[in-house]
Amino acid sequence: MSEETKLPIDEVKRSIKSVELTDDQATKLAQLLSSIPNILGKTDKPEYDEIFGHRINTDDKEYVDIPKRNEILLKFLAADAYDLSLSTERIIKTLNWRHRFQPLRAAFEEKFNKELDDLGVVTNFPSANANLHIITWNLYGNLKNPKNLFEKFGGSVNKDLPGSQFIRWRVGLMEKTLQLIDFQDSNNNKIGQIHDYNNVSLFKIDPGMKHATKEVIEIFGSNYPELLSTKFFINVPLLMGWVFTFFKTIGVISAETLKKFQVLNHGDLSEVLPKSELPVTYCGSDKEKKSIFDLDVSKDIKLSEYGQIMLKKIGDEEIEHINDEVE
Repeated sequence: MSEETKLPIDEVKRSIKSVELTDDQATKLAQLLSSIPNILGKTDKPEYDEIFGHRINTDDKEYVDIPKRNEILLKFLAADAYDLSLSTERIIKTLNWRHRFQPLRAAFEEKFNKELDDLGVVTNFPSANANLHIITWNLYGNLKNPKNLFEKFGGSVNKDLPGSQFIRWRVGLMEKTLQLIDFQDSNNNKIGQIHDYNNVSLFKIDPGMKHATKEVIEIFGSNYPELLSTKFFINVPLLMGWVFTFFKTIGVISAETLKKFQVLNHGDLSEVLPKSELPVTYCGSDKEKKSIFDLDVSKDIKLSEYGQIMLKKIGDEEIEHINDEVE
């Protein structure tokens, strides 16, 4: 155990509701929690202590939701097989990335072109199986011209912020989605993803799409650990066998994640999602919902209280920086 503030193992165990920890796992988590001051001290900006809209700091700090914080850090620990050194390094890198990239701004402040917004929705299926309640959809069938789209949105959206317009849009969609899960609920602490290739006629992947896809996978793999339940690739024509092969060959997806991928040559989702809650386009029985856009909840998602505080703080710092430059 670390010589820093020691946390009782039983107390740590009781704070975790999503899984039942072994004594060894609880000990590792207690050590990680005790090292929070050291972790923040090693980041580029120790004052930036937010992950997924929640404050990652010591128990005595305002706005720290201890159970949520513990569950979030547990995901980082579990992603690295409870290796404290690796998980600590990952958390430091994630905090640095979040400070630079500012994903909360991408999700809740930035506006994107309708062509991008038409590529994704977020849904909530209350009656779905465990960890398939909250789902992000990538509707690649709406890509009228993939090459033109990635040429159009493959550039920087803001010289002061990293990432292309497409990357920032996709990360923003993920951040919104995470506001809907319950980190303490084993049935709803992960999300599903559905990639719909309906009407896509590509025989090979566009270079712009390949680059953007690889970048998204790298960002998600590094900074959003243990959050994916299942990823479905649906309406994939037999001639598009490159889709799954591509994901296996780009070399940035772990074998464990690949096990969560399911490729379907059709769009019938009635066996994996509640038929009564699905629109008819996916073989559901809800005839009033003609398309998946009728189920989109992304525009109604609210950011957590601490996430709002961080956004305001970022905005105030920018104004102060601008004023300093003017003076």
